[in-house]
Amino acid sequence: MPNLFFINILITFTVIFLLIYVSTLHLFPKEWRERVNSNKKSFNPKFNNDSITGIVIIILSAVMVILWSTYFYIALYY
Repeated sequence: MPNLFFINILITFTVIFLLIYVSTLHLFPKEWRERVNSNKKSFNPKFNNDSITGIVIIILSAVMVILWSTYFYIALYY
């Protein structure tokens, strides 16, 4: 049970970090944004940073919700 709680906290902080990163993307220089987003169809984060970051946020958020739901289910019913 403490291990699951620790994993939940780590994933939650990772999602919060990624959300802060995404919200500050407009503060980065324009030439850097164009360089890291030069190939929109690539799954390589070196060439398509914005899309990969969005996909990672969606996946980690879904995992976070499942893990917190599991944790509270176990905490309340066992």
